[in-house]
Amino acid sequence: MELRKLLPKGRGISFDELDGRDLAVVMSQLNSEPRPSLMGLSPTAMLEAADPEAAAALMDALGIEEVPYGRLDLTIGAVDRDREERGLPPLA
Repeated sequence: MELRKLLPKGRGISFDELDGRDLAVVMSQLNSEPRPSLMGLSPTAMLEAADPEAAAALMDALGIEEVPYGRLDLTIGAVDRDREERGLPPLA
């Protein structure tokens, strides 16, 4: 999944409007999507399988979490919902 599929051009969304938490939500969503090139695993699952301790430290430092497949939302709505929970206006 490409970043621009989640944050498409022409929607009035500037990367300058994104804060650290917004980026963590985007990274969590994008890196939780299973990939055929990773034998059906997501990038976060692959990292956890390779080195669980390093994966936990990196994901914690970046604020990334594994999003269960059934909860993946690869749209701007994922960021907007998180922003709403924090009392911020939507991006779109």
